[in-house]
Amino acid sequence: MTYLGFHLRFLVPPILLLTVVTTPGRTFMLTTVLLFVVVMAFTAPWDNHAARRGIWGFPKGRYWFRIGYLPVEEYAFFWLQTALVGLAVLLALPLFPTPELGGTQWMVTGPILAALLVSWAALGWAFRNFPSAYPRFHYAWHLLYWFTPVIAAQWIIAWWLLAAQWLLIFTVTMLVGTYLAVADAIAIRDGIWYIDRKQSQGAKIAGVLPWEEALFFYLTSLLVAQSYLMLLPVFS
Repeated sequence: MTYLGFHLRFLVPPILLLTVVTTPGRTFMLTTVLLFVVVMAFTAPWDNHAARRGIWGFPKGRYWFRIGYLPVEEYAFFWLQTALVGLAVLLALPLFPTPELGGTQWMVTGPILAALLVSWAALGWAFRNFPSAYPRFHYAWHLLYWFTPVIAAQWIIAWWLLAAQWLLIFTVTMLVGTYLAVADAIAIRDGIWYIDRKQSQGAKIAGVLPWEEALFFYLTSLLVAQSYLMLLPVFS
């Protein structure tokens, strides 16, 4: 199976099915287009850096061509996962109606966000040599350092909205994250891509999937689900 075959087998069918079931409208499409841009700008440098450092790689013959250090299919995955999570959120919205929030408005706490940014930069500087000194923690560090501050920032910006929809967020994150983790385990077993054993801690789910790789799908699904909930009201 090639990387393109992986998309056609595991991502395109559920996206098409959810599109038919949910019939997304203008609000959803505008939100998705914006998130496509944001996700690409945020994830592409992170993914390229990891591939350049050899945390993961892609055997020749399993992809079409590369842009930078990544197959073009890897960039497509960013968009496909975003669409899949967004459609899952759209499907779940009627099942988890938003409680009455009493007219609460978006509350952007500038000083807290600034403190988060400064702390993030300081932590990165203080631990800049950590991956080289402890290569087995490189994947975990690269993942958690990049994604957790953004998730925290979302809660600083719209904690009231996310707290009101925590069950929807949890449900979508677990369902989509688990589905993608299982699909990823199949892809790794099939040799579509690989994770460097020296840069992960070695613990694997079902003897195939590194725990860091599984966590990646849950964190990214959480990030995208929360982004949809925050942005959909903007375009409605």
